[in-house]
Order: sequence, then structure tokens, then C-alpha cells
Amino acid sequence: MRTYDECRCYVDHLIAEHRRMHRMLHQARQTIVGAHGPDADAGPDDIVTALRQVRHELAHHFNQEEAGGCLEEAVSHCPTLSAESRRIEAEHPRLLARADQLIAEALDSHEPMAKRIAIEQGFEDLRRQLDAHEAAENAVLRKGFGVELNGTNNNHTLPLDV
Repeated sequence: MRTYDECRCYVDHLIAEHRRMHRMLHQARQTIVGAHGPDADAGPDDIVTALRQVRHELAHHFNQEEAGGCLEEAVSHCPTLSAESRRIEAEHPRLLARADQLIAEALDSHEPMAKRIAIEQGFEDLRRQLDAHEAAENAVLRKGFGVELNGTNNNHTLPLDV
């Protein structure tokens, strides 16, 4: 197995990418939540724009993963992770389809508050799915590279502050 320093670029890249995705999802959630009630700061068009940005960024993130890199490198160190890596990548189309579904719902939600609340709940569901997806990626990295992403290993700390 490689040393921490040899695999650090893969781990650091994925941590940075996940942090970026978390910030983007937080901003999208703020837009969606801010579209309700009498003090609404955002409207239906803002929700659609935020969801399209989420979809675009997810597609970009997934394309990077599928083109090779972190997960592929982890599998090269620990071939028994191959099936888990394939399972993780197989989630990508389903997650993108869910984002597409939310966009379609948002495009059709110019009226009832109940529909907009359903979009918020759907977004929270997508976020939970993305969290589980990220946790699976992190598990592959831990096993493949032998490092903890939020702890220490070989006297190296990988902080996860956002």
C-alpha cells in the first residue's frame, strides 16, 4: 500500500470537492426555504435556477469520478473495493434523475404552497441520498488508501472543517 503522502492528492481532492458540493447544496437549500412565506426572498424562478445549478454541479462531479481518479486509485490499492466502487458509480444516473425530477416539479410549481413545500422535502431527500453516497465514497477511500478522512492515520490529520 502507498504511503499517505503518495495518496494525499486523491484524498485532498475528494475532500475539497465534497466541501464545495456541501456549500452549493446549502446555498440551494437556502434559496428553496427562502421561497416560502410572507417574507419570501426567492421565487419559483430562483428555485429552478438553484436546482439547475445543483444538477449541473452533480453531473460535473460524477463525470470526474467516472473518468477515473480517487475511487479508481483506491480500487487499484485494494481490488476488493471494485464492486463497491461500481455500485457507487451506478448511483449517479439515479441521483441525476432525481435532480431532474425536482427541476420539473419546480417548473410546474408557480402556484400552490403545498407543491413548493413538496419540492423542499424532495430536495432534503436528495441531500440525504447524496450524504449516503458521499459516505460510501469516503469508506472506499478509507479502505483503499488506509487513511481516515476525519481523523488521523500514520500521524496525519485530515481536517474536515468547511
